[in-house]
Amino acid sequence: MTNRSVTPIRLCDLEIGRPARFHDATIDAEARDLLRALGLTAFSIVRLCKRGDPCIVQVRSTRIGLSRSLAGAIFVIPQPSGAV
Repeated sequence: MTNRSVTPIRLCDLEIGRPARFHDATIDAEARDLLRALGLTAFSIVRLCKRGDPCIVQVRSTRIGLSRSLAGAIFVIPQPSGAV
């Protein structure tokens, strides 16, 4: 087994359609609470559906629109495509 990089990347830089695990966000507490209410919680699996402004992100079975600046403040760890 090879040692894969586990360096977090910005959500807005994720390859479209690739699953990723939520890692952290450099946002204020109010925005963090809103994301949590939308289902983006610690270790959630997300997929970037559309890049732009807004970025369309799938969290569980729901798609949400996030501003590009907010998606740039959310860090994820890409997962192997067939792993999720």
